[in-house]
Amino acid sequence: MELKSILQHPARPDTDRLRDSDRKPLQVLKFTGVAEGQRVLDIYAGGGWYSELLSRSVGESGRVYAHNDSLTWRFGRKEMVERTLDNRLPNLIRFDQVEIKDIPLSPASLDIAFMAINYHDLFFTHRSRNGKYEVMREGIVDPIQAFLHIRDLLKPDGVLIVIDHAARPGSGYQAANDLHRIDPNIVKYQLDKVGFTLLEEAFYLRNPKDDLDALVFDEEIRGKTDRFIYKFGR
Repeated sequence: MELKSILQHPARPDTDRLRDSDRKPLQVLKFTGVAEGQRVLDIYAGGGWYSELLSRSVGESGRVYAHNDSLTWRFGRKEMVERTLDNRLPNLIRFDQVEIKDIPLSPASLDIAFMAINYHDLFFTHRSRNGKYEVMREGIVDPIQAFLHIRDLLKPDGVLIVIDHAARPGSGYQAANDLHRIDPNIVKYQLDKVGFTLLEEAFYLRNPKDDLDALVFDEEIRGKTDRFIYKFGR
């Protein structure tokens, strides 16, 4: 199925379509190189907004694995359950409340690993409510351990796509908690450390007017943050 047709699919939820102008899915899907028959892992899939598009992109002969750990499942559970109700996406397999390092797939079985707007969640441990901190996760996820596993799951010519909200250079992991952002240099450094090579960068979601200091959910910037898109090879 052509990618344009996927966006216009009659079964696609109207609530999903509302995000198209912000997320530019046609350009992003083209950048991934997703094609019919492929095996794709959606890491930290949340409610499955991208999972559904990937599912229709790979067709009946392909497979999409929608993954959430215990933290992202807390936020995406309701939407993901509704999205997959009554087997409406029959080629989609869910991995619920599974750590990245424990994703149960065979080595060299994936064409694409896809992680959209969630790399920062590796380091998300708390959030502030009325001046008090609510613990969300005990300690950060080990990115080295996690992405060594992802690298092993990819075929020799497989790719890893990472999209996230950009944080100010040098902001460290604190931006993940305070702003839900990540310094792009952290992503590149950590993935290089586990053997990934940066192949290509896309600029569809960049916004130089974003000062990088606002919480991504603030009304003035929500949906318009400066977001990087990287494609890595193993």
